[in-house]
Amino acid sequence: MTPPKALPGSSSRSVLGPYGLVGDRWELAVCGFCGLALAIVLLAELLTPSVVIESLQMPPVLVASWLMSDRRAGLVGAAAAVAFLVALAAEPQARTTMAVVGSVTLITATGVRAYAHQLHVVLSAQGRAYRVGRRRIQADTIVEKTTYPSVVLSPRELHVARLAVQGYTAAEIAHQLHIGDRTVESHLANTYAKLGIRSRGQLIRMAAQFEPTVVPPIIQ
Repeated sequence: MTPPKALPGSSSRSVLGPYGLVGDRWELAVCGFCGLALAIVLLAELLTPSVVIESLQMPPVLVASWLMSDRRAGLVGAAAAVAFLVALAAEPQARTTMAVVGSVTLITATGVRAYAHQLHVVLSAQGRAYRVGRRRIQADTIVEKTTYPSVVLSPRELHVARLAVQGYTAAEIAHQLHIGDRTVESHLANTYAKLGIRSRGQLIRMAAQFEPTVVPPIIQ
């Protein structure tokens, strides 16, 4: 299977996570270390025939299956297969037991690889969702602080809303702006509808979102 791209930003990605070494500068070195470990296990197996020693091939194979790209993991798997065949040829009397050990190693490595792939897909999706969500939150915050509701409201509606937030009655606002009381109430109704609110109290709670302005005092 082809692994998805590594999570953006290697500094934020754990090297011990699934596909943790994909694209990392240490991947080749770890791959070489796994190959060396397999060679040492093979040498020990040839010098001291033992199924226990043969089972030590599993750790480097699992490390490659969990951390590395398809290419590097394939190299380690191929090295493990060669070492297994050499040991099998050198110990014909233990072929059955060694075949069992090799089969268990293969099945386990395949399962680890499949799980690493699925987990990486999930983590990558979560990472994308988090980044998208974060951008949306930042954008919403910017909109609230800089353009909302001044872009939504007309200049007259915004002026009426600001006066209403300061506690002026409809009659006082009408006198200040030289318009009728019904016109003030109409502007407030439009403002409530555009902002999705229903009362002056809700409008006052939103006062911090309005752009700062200097409203002239009511002329008595």
